[in-house]
Amino acid sequence: MIFHAIVTVDLDGGVTSSARNTFNEEMKKEKFYKHKLTTLWTARYLDGWTKANALKDARDSVDKAAQVAGIRKYEALVSLSDEAPTEWWKPTTLLGG
Repeated sequence: MIFHAIVTVDLDGGVTSSARNTFNEEMKKEKFYKHKLTTLWTARYLDGWTKANALKDARDSVDKAAQVAGIRKYEALVSLSDEAPTEWWKPTTLLGG
């Protein structure tokens, strides 16, 4: 079964830009995709993963990225589903619509 992970991570307000950039690069190395939404990441776990293993990997990936970046305080949430998340954009226009 394929699992799609949605991960949101709220880094402590005292995190430096350098630490935030390091965290972001580490998450990318762990095969997570950073969305334009400021704290949102997604990953896809292909056949062979159990839900428990995918959850553990997502948590471990966040923990590793934070550790490498020197970030000690953060809050994170992960949600797994067999369906991909839906993302959309509403462009602005000169008329504000």
